[in-house]
Amino acid sequence: MDFVPYHSGSAGPVQEPEPAFVNQAIAFTSFLAAPVDKFYVKFRTQRYRPNHLVTIRNNVDGWSQDIYGAYYNGEWVFFLEKSKYRHGLKMKFVLDGQVWMEGDDISLQPVGEHIFNEQNVSFASEPPRYLHGYDNLRTDDSKLQQDAIPSNTDETIEYDVVVVGSGMAGGILADALSDLGQRVLVLEAGSLLYPTHITNLPGDWSRLPSHHQVGHFTNEPGSDFLFGVQMNFAGRSLFWSGLIPRMHDWELRFWPESLRSYLTSADGYNRAEKLMRKQKTLGRFQNRMVSSLQTAFSDYHVEDLPRSRHQPNLDNQGSLENVIEASTGTFSTASLLLDSLSFHGPVGRDNLTINLNHLVTHIETDGNKAIAVVCQDLVGNQQRRYRGKQIVLAAGSLETPRIAMRSQLFDPHQKIGVGLTDHPAFFSNTYELDPSSPFAGFENHAKVIMYHKQASSTDHPYNVELLINPKYWDVAHADDDVWKQEVGSDQRTLVRLQFVFASPLDDRNRVFHRGEGQKLGVMVNRNLTGSNLFNEVRDLRNRVLDFLQARHDPNDGMHFGNEGTVHHAGGSMRMSDNHTGVVDEKLRMEAYDNLYVCDVSVFPIIPAANPSLTLAALALRLADHLTQLP
Repeated sequence: MDFVPYHSGSAGPVQEPEPAFVNQAIAFTSFLAAPVDKFYVKFRTQRYRPNHLVTIRNNVDGWSQDIYGAYYNGEWVFFLEKSKYRHGLKMKFVLDGQVWMEGDDISLQPVGEHIFNEQNVSFASEPPRYLHGYDNLRTDDSKLQQDAIPSNTDETIEYDVVVVGSGMAGGILADALSDLGQRVLVLEAGSLLYPTHITNLPGDWSRLPSHHQVGHFTNEPGSDFLFGVQMNFAGRSLFWSGLIPRMHDWELRFWPESLRSYLTSADGYNRAEKLMRKQKTLGRFQNRMVSSLQTAFSDYHVEDLPRSRHQPNLDNQGSLENVIEASTGTFSTASLLLDSLSFHGPVGRDNLTINLNHLVTHIETDGNKAIAVVCQDLVGNQQRRYRGKQIVLAAGSLETPRIAMRSQLFDPHQKIGVGLTDHPAFFSNTYELDPSSPFAGFENHAKVIMYHKQASSTDHPYNVELLINPKYWDVAHADDDVWKQEVGSDQRTLVRLQFVFASPLDDRNRVFHRGEGQKLGVMVNRNLTGSNLFNEVRDLRNRVLDFLQARHDPNDGMHFGNEGTVHHAGGSMRMSDNHTGVVDEKLRMEAYDNLYVCDVSVFPIIPAANPSLTLAALALRLADHLTQLP
C-alpha cells in the first residue's frame, strides 16, 4: 500500500484539492464549527474589520457587558450557548466599545445561525482605527497588561537595539541583550494572552493555538500552506510542543562554517539547551526503552527525545536532588521576559522596554543604514517612529519578508520572500501494544528519537520520533478526579511514530506583499522530499512495532504531510557565507550595516530537527555580536 498524502491539520487522507479560497475558508473555520449546544451570530463586513472591534450586548447578560467573537474570512463570528439563551434574547452590535448600532433591538432564538451584513447593520459614527488586514489579531490594553508590561512611547529615545517580535527568537534576543547592558525596545503587534506556556496551566488547552491563530495571508492557486501563526506577546513560544533536537553533522554541512563551529561549541547548542531548560530524564521506563532499542536497532542512534521541560529538582538518574529551585515548566519567552520585567536592576527592567499592540509597517533607511522602525500603535491609533542604533527583524518567516518588502529594502540577489519551505514528514497511525508486551503498561511513558548512524543528505535523511502513550505528552491536572476521567479512563498502551525529513529550500515558493492593510499572498508547492523513501520508513516502522509487540498491519500506509506550516517553515530571508543570500553568517542583511534578521526565515536549509533550539542558539550568538559593536 502506498503512502497517503496528509494535511497535518486534518483527520485523514486528503481528497481532491479544493480551490485556494475554499482551502483558506476551511483552514480558518474548521475549529469554529459550532457544537450542537451552541448557535451562531455572524456579521459580514469589510468596513468594520479589525482593528475595529465589534461586540454583542444583550438583555440576558446585561446591556453593559460585551460578548466577544472573532473575525475570520470577512465576518465577525459569535458563539452563544443555547442553554444560556434558551428563552431567546434581544441584542445589538456595538462598535469599538462605544457606538451602538442604529435601529431597534434584534430578537433571536437559540437555533442555527443568524447572519447580518452592512445592509442591515449600521453605526452612527465610526471611531478612527487602522484597518490592518489581520484576522483575529487581538488588541487589548487591560490593567493587568499595563502593570505587567509597561510601555514607553517616547519617540525621542534612541535605543541600542530595536527588536521586532517577542517570540522564540525575538524574546530570547531581547532578554540576552538587555542582560548584557544594551538598551532594548521590543515591538510586538499582539497583546498579552498568557503569562506562560499553555501546558504549564491546569486544564486541557489543546484548542487554544487554533483559537488564537491570526489570518494574515491567503494561498495563491495551487498552494496549500497551512495557517496557524500566533501574533501575541511571546508569539508561538506559548504554544509549541517543546522539542529541542540538535541538527546532525550532515545537516550542519549546509550552514556557513562559522555557524557550524559555533553551534557545536560550548557556547552554541549547550548554552541554548541550558536556557531552554533541557529535560534531564523521563525515568526508569524511558531508560529501559532507550537501552532496549539501542540493542535491537544497532544501525541507529537511539536517545531521549530532547525536550524543553524544566526539572531542577532531579539529577540525571531521576532522583530528588534539590527542593529549593522550583520548576518553570515548558519554556516560553513570556516567562522569560515577564521575569525580567518584574524586577528593577541591570538584568531586570532597567534596560528592557516592550511595547505591545505595535504593528510594524516599515523600516526607514538612509543609504546602507536603517534609521527607524515605523509602527501603527493599534491602541493609541496613531503612527509611531522608534530609532535604534541596530534593528533586528524577528517577526517570523512571513512577517519579516512582509516588512522588508513593504520597506522596499534593497535586495541585491532577489531572495527576499523566496524559498519558504517546511520539512515534510511521514505520520503513522496510533497502534496498541499487546498486553503481553514487556513494554505494555498504562502508566508507561517514553519519548525517543532515532536516527541512522550512516545518515546523510541522500541516505536515511530523517529523524524518527517514537512516543509511547502520547496521552502523557502534556498533563497538568490539579484535580485528581479530572485526571482519572480524562487520562486514567483509557488503560491501553498506545504508540505513535513520525519520520521527519530535512529539505532544501524550494525557490519556486514565494511570499507576496499586496499592499498596506492587505493580507500577504503565499505560494508554496508540495514538498516531495523524502517521499521516495516510503518503503524504507514503513519497513522501519514495522520493525519497531514488531519489537514493541504492537498490533498492526504491516501493509498499513502512512500519511505524508508536506504542504508546510508557519511553525517550522523558513528560508524566506536565507543566510549565506558567500554573499548570495539575504543575510550573511552574522545575520546582517547584505545591503545594510545595522539591519539584522533573527527568525527561521534565515535558515539556508530546513533541517529534520525542529528549529527551536537552533533558533535559540542563533539569538544568543547575535546578542553577543551586537553587544560587541562600537
